[in-house]
Amino acid sequence: MGSINLINGGLDVLSIVDSLIEVERTPITRLQQNAESFQDRIAAYRTFNTKLLALKTCVGSLLFHGEDVPLNMPAGYDDRFSASLFALRKATSSDEAVVVATAGKGPTTGNFSVTVSRLAKSNAYASNNFASSTAVQTQTGSLVIQNGAGDPVTIAIDSSNNTLDGIKCAINAAGAGCSATILNDGSAQPYRLVITSDGSGTANALTITNNLTEGAGAAVSLAESVAAQDAALTINGVDITSSSNTVTGAVEGVTFLLRSESGSATVQIDHDTDAIAAGIQDLITKYNDVVSYITSQSRYNSATRSAGILSGDFTLRQAQMELVTTITQSIESGYESVKVLAQAGITLSNSGLLSLDESELREQLASNFDATAHLLLSDALDAAGNTVSLAPLLHQRLANLTDSIEGPIHRATDAIEKNIQRINEQVEQMELRLEARRELLTAQYARADEALRQLTVLQSSMSSLMNSLESS
Repeated sequence: MGSINLINGGLDVLSIVDSLIEVERTPITRLQQNAESFQDRIAAYRTFNTKLLALKTCVGSLLFHGEDVPLNMPAGYDDRFSASLFALRKATSSDEAVVVATAGKGPTTGNFSVTVSRLAKSNAYASNNFASSTAVQTQTGSLVIQNGAGDPVTIAIDSSNNTLDGIKCAINAAGAGCSATILNDGSAQPYRLVITSDGSGTANALTITNNLTEGAGAAVSLAESVAAQDAALTINGVDITSSSNTVTGAVEGVTFLLRSESGSATVQIDHDTDAIAAGIQDLITKYNDVVSYITSQSRYNSATRSAGILSGDFTLRQAQMELVTTITQSIESGYESVKVLAQAGITLSNSGLLSLDESELREQLASNFDATAHLLLSDALDAAGNTVSLAPLLHQRLANLTDSIEGPIHRATDAIEKNIQRINEQVEQMELRLEARRELLTAQYARADEALRQLTVLQSSMSSLMNSLESS
């Protein structure tokens, strides 16, 4: 009889168990893929929310240019206008050597004839001449300085500071409503102490009491070198005085900077149509960015046979519907010339994107400024008697869409995050069960491997026995 080879060797237990576990991991892999897909949806929602917030910020800038957006929208048109982009103005002067003008927000426009007859001056006092500002000691005592109707300030001068430079430093540290400096007039004894009122005009005139009379030092005398003087001008023939050469309050929101002792100029105040046009163009750009994102999510890619991850999403459709219905409504504010955005040069294409005819917008701002401003800012009644508006309503709807507590985007992402959490918990439990399964299979196949090894030993013994029988 020949030898019988029944068993060839042991089992690769780890490879066998890994292969079986990999098959049983399939449900876990599917769940993890679902979680990744959910994470992609959250990322897409956050991108959409960022674009909506950018549009909201832009609308807020139109409504409250340069100011903090209030918690509650101003109820009336006048209050909205006064804070808005439409209230911006620009000022131009026919002769900036006479007067320079700047205009803040306000309703007033027009031409203003400005004639300057006198500039405001700050009161100044000068001392007698000294050969040195630091080496010559002066008499001691005190200076009492009063600026206008302010409280008098006493400045002590003693042996520690009784030089022109020491007196200068003591005055500047006293907060007496004036400043001191030392001038060099080029004479044989060139140094003079000059005290100048911090503010101009007669209201800031200085009263100085010189009590520097003690000791053997040099006497200090102070004499008025420049009298306090108010500015004098006329605006459209009305006499105006000002303690400062920067004149505010004469025309609402307009500042006149007087630059010449005499002369006339015409200051023209206009609506800042450049800023308004730029602001509206920015709004259109941000609006189109939102619409383009929605379109990109809905577009079907025939090559990959897929659409955006938020394709058909209710939240996106809701946002798009609210934006479109807001910007396409007619505002019955009493101005027939401009009732819809298209009449102001802002049109909506079939693709949902806005475009701006800037020349048309500028023409409406020039000829129908109030109507254009009312279109964007005012409340009106629609055919059903409901109160409607354009920019205020658009801002409110964007605020609702992006609300971080109750907004639809927050609710959608919150629901997805809860789903991801449930999946992660489910995967964790399945991983624990799979690990237990791995241990069980490893033990079973290890026993099988041991049994096979025992069979190998038995086979070897039988082969030896049979060989010995054949040879005997």
